[in-house]
Amino acid sequence: MGLFGIFGKKKESDNGEFLKFDNYPFKLLVIQVLMYDKKLLKPEYFGGDQFFEKNPDLDDLSEKEAISRLEKHIKSANEYFQSLKIPSSMAKEITSLYSGDELDVYYNINPQWQDYDEYFEDGKMFDVTDISEAEIKQFPNLKRIVFNMYHDAPAALIGKLHGWGIETEAEE
Repeated sequence: MGLFGIFGKKKESDNGEFLKFDNYPFKLLVIQVLMYDKKLLKPEYFGGDQFFEKNPDLDDLSEKEAISRLEKHIKSANEYFQSLKIPSSMAKEITSLYSGDELDVYYNINPQWQDYDEYFEDGKMFDVTDISEAEIKQFPNLKRIVFNMYHDAPAALIGKLHGWGIETEAEE
């Protein structure tokens, strides 16, 4: 066997394909499970901690300057997660999803969201307001989604999920 036989082989679990997302907030829920809960998606992104390390003087800044720095961080973190490729082989690992304000993925995008709730509309940027059928079909083992954000999931989304056989729950 030549070098190409050794190095050219793909892992059985990596078919070279990646999950496709139409709705970024839904992708974030998947990232939460794969990167932070199950620790399968590497490398873990610790942008929230890095933000505080780079900005040790936050308490001394005006709110305007603190938000300006935070907005730059949010833009960078969103670019990272939006461009993140998730191997389709990992889709089988998703059996349930949870959308709640305490998720690691949200902290790593906006580590000061709750300090500036009103400015960030109580986390509205993270609200899952839609999921396409093409997205949901990628997750054959997904059975349940729990919504625990400040804003209720739209009735139309809940109806679609139920139609696809996905159980939903809204926590207060």
